Amino acid sequence: MNNIYRFLIVFSVCLVLFADLYAQSAAHITADIAGLQNGKIKFSYELNDILYKDSVQAERGVFTRNVPLPEPVLCTLSNSLNKQIRILLLDKGSLKISGDIDRFYELKVSGALENDLLMQYRTSLYALPGIRPKATGNEENDKKDRAVFAVKQQLLKDSVLSGFVKTYPDHVAAAIAVYDMYVTYPDRSKAAERFKLLSPNVQKSIYGESIRAFIDAKVKTDVGATAANFSLADKNGKLFSLIDFKGKYVLIDFWASWCMPCRKENPNLIRAYQIYKDKGFTIAGLSMDIAAENWLTAVDQDKLPWLQLNDPRGTTGKVANVYGVKSLPANFLVGPDGKIVAKNLRGDALEKKLKELIH
Repeated sequence: MNNIYRFLIVFSVCLVLFADLYAQSAAHITADIAGLQNGKIKFSYELNDILYKDSVQAERGVFTRNVPLPEPVLCTLSNSLNKQIRILLLDKGSLKISGDIDRFYELKVSGALENDLLMQYRTSLYALPGIRPKATGNEENDKKDRAVFAVKQQLLKDSVLSGFVKTYPDHVAAAIAVYDMYVTYPDRSKAAERFKLLSPNVQKSIYGESIRAFIDAKVKTDVGATAANFSLADKNGKLFSLIDFKGKYVLIDFWASWCMPCRKENPNLIRAYQIYKDKGFTIAGLSMDIAAENWLTAVDQDKLPWLQLNDPRGTTGKVANVYGVKSLPANFLVGPDGKIVAKNLRGDALEKKLKELIH
């Protein structure tokens, strides 16, 4: 066997291995969408704070695309014609997309097991029995009836979720189901219980790690714990970190323009700020607004004089995840030594706490 022949054999083997590796790390999409014609389809997903974006031009509604994919991830498809979107759980392997451009959000996806499982779970939730009580005009009784109904419905949802996770612990769809139920609508104890049911590999997925971060945030944000550092930009793009406030008492205030309870708290914050701003206290406003215009308009309307930072990813952003913030308002008072002194101070509670701490 001469050297050239050996080289050709080795080269051929490398090509096969490379092709196999690529096949295992990409979603191979074939689509046929009626009415799309020569329109464009955009793909986007976020993984480990990296945003993947791509697009493909259809030809008479048909296109193929290989989307690089290190692990299953929720992917958003959007089209250039009517701007509708379709969200699916994209997985490695081959899948087909079909349907009509006018009902883009209902595109049929076949060949994606993780997506099938997630849709199966969500369909089970939608099929749960129960009709929300109608208003009778008696506000107090209506409120009680709605509360009883909500508790019963949640018990049914808990049961469906538990069954799904126990049946499919090795699938990322189960982690997404847990995240949607107990992280998006915060319940740490239930999140922890269901997280234990997931397989080790799924626990290490991007969605599993997000659940873990939410669970761990309770310990990391207890009074006496060292506040996690962060880095966010102000309206001019300048980055600020928690360590920039070292030596001061600083209130980390998570809020958003659309959060009315947050806006109602602002007068209390302004009063405390005016009294203690020259005594070693300040506030760092962390806006969870996706639209910068809404954020800055609210700052101007409420006349907030302290430093304002923004995380356009909202309560799914890294800072909110580290602090376990999934609902607003939320705040953490950090001492000069960087440790959390108190949290979720409402009304005149902040002013009282500062009076106790600052003499």
